[in-house]
Formats: sequence, C-alpha cells, structure tokens
Amino acid sequence: MFKIGDFSRVARVSCRLLRYYDELGLLKPAEVERGSGYRYYSASQLPRLNRILVLRDLGLSLEEIAGIIDSNVSAAELRTLLLKRRAQVEQAVAAESQRLRQIESRIAQIDGEDDSSLDDVVIRAEPGCRILSLRKTVVSFASARSLLRQVSDLVRGRVPRDSLGPLLAVAHAPEFEPDSIDVEIGFVLQGDAPAGLRLPDGAELALRDLPAVERIAVCVRVGLPEQAHLVTGKSGRFVETMGYRLAGSSRELFLQPPRFDRMEESVVEMQFPIERSAAEV
Repeated sequence: MFKIGDFSRVARVSCRLLRYYDELGLLKPAEVERGSGYRYYSASQLPRLNRILVLRDLGLSLEEIAGIIDSNVSAAELRTLLLKRRAQVEQAVAAESQRLRQIESRIAQIDGEDDSSLDDVVIRAEPGCRILSLRKTVVSFASARSLLRQVSDLVRGRVPRDSLGPLLAVAHAPEFEPDSIDVEIGFVLQGDAPAGLRLPDGAELALRDLPAVERIAVCVRVGLPEQAHLVTGKSGRFVETMGYRLAGSSRELFLQPPRFDRMEESVVEMQFPIERSAAEV
C-alpha cells in the first residue's frame, strides 16, 4: 500500500485531485485508516486512474468518465471512442494538435502494449556523484522545460564538454503537484566547473554532492513528461509487487542530450530510490 503522498508521486497526479476523485466516487482509496482517516492506495488502482486521466484529457466530462469506467467498456469500444475523437481533432485548429498526439499514443498502447509487463523495470545501486545544479519551484511542465533549457544552454556554454556528464532533474517534493513542481536541474560533473554561473534572473547554480543510493528502481521513458505516468505507474506496480516502498527524491536522467524543439523524442531514465517495506524487513 502507498500513502496518498507516495501514490501521487507514482501516479503523477496531485493529492488534491485524488481527494476530489474520492469525493466523486471515481477512485476510492483501497483503505482508510480508522481514527486518523489516512488514505492508502494500491498499485492495482493505477490502470483505473490512468484510464480516468486519459478520458479526462480527451475532453470528456467526469460524469461521462464515470459511466465509461463503471460500465466496464471493452478495449475495442474504447478504441472506437478514441478513433472518433481523433477524427474530430484532425479537423480542429492547430491548438488541438497536442490532444491528437495523446489519442495516438493511447491507441498504440491499446493495440500493442502489454501494460502489465514489469520486465522493463530494474533495481540497481546508484553511486554518488558531484552535480552542478539549480533548485527552483515552477508552476508547470512548460516552465520546467524552459528552466531545463536555460540551465543546459548556460552550462554547455561555460563548462568544458569533457567535464560534463548527463543532464538530470531531481523531484524534491514529497507529493506530486503539477502547478508547484519543486525541481532541481543540473549536470553530473566529471571535472571542474567555473563558479558564479547565473541565469538571466540572477539565480545561481551550485555545486553539491548527490548521495549514493543502495537500491533504485529504474525504467526508461521516451516522450514528454506529461506522459510519464505510464512509466512511473509501471515502476510503482513493480515496487509494490517486489515488496519495496519509495525512499527519497525521484530522479530523471537524460540518456542523450535533449533537443528542445523535439522534446517528445527525449530518452529519459526514471529513477525511484526504494527500500524494503516494513512487512518485508
């Protein structure tokens, strides 16, 4: 079981939204602790939550979503629904293009992806490293991408190439809040870096040691961070199935330098520090 904060990090939705879905009856907690009222969720609830999020992003009302979810619409029926919605998006204005990509992604998943497979998740030890980074709270994924680009342009312009390791981001918040993202962005260093590196707004990058992690669950995603819940959900099911729990800030490591005009092609290693759950210790 996951506490509501940990479940929000795995599912990539806010605690506020989880509580709202609980009130509406769309997604009830697996357990509610008597007396304290603490909510606990299970990884087995992730497929239902993902379906709710996909249908919501397609523009369906919560009442329509409730009808689809509770009537156990088949994959074939859902695919037909998505195809109809795709036809509408193709006739819409350019602002709808992002929604079209989401539909295409979901259709491809229904046609060929085995979402229950956990084979892509591995556990390994992660050594400590020195990073040059900036920590900031941003209000959206778009703001995070802008900060990522600013940091990347600044560092790549001032630090020798042979001193730079991969670009990474560390999510420090104990809960996932899409309008308040506490993120640290920087580079792994393999050499020296000049002091006093500042962004145009005056924010200064700092050197620090990123500690080693004894166990970290790793899975690779390709695409935009808005679609990362498909990968983090897989990691969450793996963590619960194997008797672990989350244990610290998650990380995203770019396996190749991102192209900021084609972020949908980004190849990113999603990392969750883990430890044995209390029941397994």
